[in-house]
Amino acid sequence: MGNGQQGIGNGSGHAVVVGGSIAGLLAAVVLVGHAGRVTLVERDRYPDRPEPRKGVPQSKHTHLLLESGLVAMERFLPGLGAELVASGARQVRSPTDYLQHMRGRWFSRGPATSTTLCLTRPLLEHGIRARVLAHPRIDAVQGTDVVGLAGSAERVTGVLLRERGGGRADSAPTELAADLVVDAAGRSSRTPEWLRRLGAEAPAEDRVESGMGYVTRVYRDGSDGALTDARLVYLVGETMGAVIVPVEPEGTHMITFATPRGEALPTEPAAFEALADRQPHPLVRQWLDKAEPVSPVFGYLRTENVRRAYDRVVPDGLLVTGDALCALNPVFGQGMSTAALDAVALDESLAAGLPNRRAQAALLAASAQAWAISTGADKVRPGVTGNAAHRSVRDRITGWYFARVQERCGANPEVQATFRRVLALLVPPTELFRPVIVRSVLFEKGASPDAAAPLRL
Repeated sequence: MGNGQQGIGNGSGHAVVVGGSIAGLLAAVVLVGHAGRVTLVERDRYPDRPEPRKGVPQSKHTHLLLESGLVAMERFLPGLGAELVASGARQVRSPTDYLQHMRGRWFSRGPATSTTLCLTRPLLEHGIRARVLAHPRIDAVQGTDVVGLAGSAERVTGVLLRERGGGRADSAPTELAADLVVDAAGRSSRTPEWLRRLGAEAPAEDRVESGMGYVTRVYRDGSDGALTDARLVYLVGETMGAVIVPVEPEGTHMITFATPRGEALPTEPAAFEALADRQPHPLVRQWLDKAEPVSPVFGYLRTENVRRAYDRVVPDGLLVTGDALCALNPVFGQGMSTAALDAVALDESLAAGLPNRRAQAALLAASAQAWAISTGADKVRPGVTGNAAHRSVRDRITGWYFARVQERCGANPEVQATFRRVLALLVPPTELFRPVIVRSVLFEKGASPDAAAPLRL
């Protein structure tokens, strides 16, 4: 079991994608390069314009598209970045346009080493969706639930569908046959349950739960650049944090506060703005005092890291991608980029004709670096839980080393450039162990905790 080929290839066969968000849309555009036709099944009905939808509850919060994610997306959707910028997305150069405070120290600012795209989640999803669904061999079935898998414990042969609101919930589902099913249903994926129904084994899970929440509100900037010439403000504390991000339309910003375990989400405006006074620098409060709120406060609590070992159990005819495979704490802004890296792994696995479980292992490996970054940061938070929350000796040594790396990001441009490229998923963490970095980490002094914020470049 799990050693056969995918059932599609050379432009033949039928692939079905479960879930039509970013991971699902990217999977669909990959699959159309290998299958004769692709059907994407989405439980929502897509809006005609960029706007939040019920199936993506986190879409009202801050999202960042890392350079690695955009490069991966443009492999299948050339020119996507330019289209998004023309629609209002903001290009933010790192570290030139970043005002960043971590471990009690300010990072220095200087020449750009990577670029982040700042935009609302609905704008990005709409831009991808318009391109993907225009393909003549991709069919989107909307307003429809996938309620199970067809086939056996050895091979998945399709999905079971039921139209939403189209009849009784206990009515018999219809079967949609497929040579390959790709689950991109996100955190709400029910594939473990469906595998058990087929008599197959459900995947083991790794969990790291910090208990963090976060709250977001949209503002119009009233400072006119008087506070700083930086475009993005990012403050990180042990249990608190804040990010101010430019989004569309021009002059609009999202501000998101991370909240510690055990605290109720402050969704009342006054309680939300009071979080500014708990940040490590008064700049956030000063910015808010000049800004005009233009939205309610939105809260979100699904910040657990969950990774499923599908590569050990997945039957032939099924692959899992995106958050359904590896869901990360959204606070770190890696999810959309990781979905794009998953799409690259899917494309390369299909092109190489890898056996099913090797293809699934490649998909899991695509998110390994983001998983290590997210869980490594969350494991040190007070009260963290989960079967994978234990810090090994290796974790403690790595954590110590990375803490010293961050302390030197305000004093050594080479250290900072490498650290940022690791966080942007552009280079592997091993780059931080090059001799020039190790020398700085072990022997150079870090930035002073008393250094002033680099408000001007």
